[in-house]
Amino acid sequence: MEKKITESILTGLKNNEFKMYLQFIVDSKTQKIVSAEALSRWDNPQKGIVGPANYIEHMESLGLISNHDFYMFELACRQLEKWSGTEYKDISISCNFTRITLSEEDCIDKLIKISENYSFDKSKLAIEITEDAIEKDREIAQKNVMLCKELGFRVYLDDLGSGYTSLANLCDYPIDVVKIDRDILLKTNTQRGKALFSGIVALAHKLNISAICEGVETEEQNTLVSQAGCDFIQGWYYSKALPLEECESFIENHSLRCFQ
Repeated sequence: MEKKITESILTGLKNNEFKMYLQFIVDSKTQKIVSAEALSRWDNPQKGIVGPANYIEHMESLGLISNHDFYMFELACRQLEKWSGTEYKDISISCNFTRITLSEEDCIDKLIKISENYSFDKSKLAIEITEDAIEKDREIAQKNVMLCKELGFRVYLDDLGSGYTSLANLCDYPIDVVKIDRDILLKTNTQRGKALFSGIVALAHKLNISAICEGVETEEQNTLVSQAGCDFIQGWYYSKALPLEECESFIENHSLRCFQ
């Protein structure tokens, strides 16, 4: 079975079966789309669209996750170049990087090599890293994060509030945006949970860091997040993950609703 999965993933990588979907993020004050997170989906010939939970761990164990991360990064660069000079030029894209990829010595060299093939505003591309990515190999990760900033990319810290959180990372690394994990949002059904959520947003702002809340699905959650002063909102309430061919029409329809 493991051999079959390995062969299937290798074939998928070779045949460009892994696609970039986008989940859009809105400004909490204006509800306008400002950015999107690049999400991986596998368009498997036998199974159809397969979510990352079904293959990312296999890629990691096979030593293929870096190939996947840089491939997705290239797709994001390509999309930003396509949008340059159009009505979508102000929308940024964040691209996930696993702890394995971020800790590689040649990570930055690969980022440079790929991004130099495309013409776009580098500040419109964000490197989105998980908390454990930073802790995997602190010295290499810190150097790579600093270099990402020097290259002009923005840096997002994903999943704040889940796993083992080290708030010191907010001081030690040049983080532009923190993404508050949905687990924190789900705790806002209590007063203590609401205070925790508001406190995280306030702390980020004190450090001149913007905040995105992930996993917003209801009007009640949307209102709570906005009232807490969180800058941006991501979740099914506004947008599911969409294939690229549907993204531009979605943006246009969303804009029309905002102006109504």
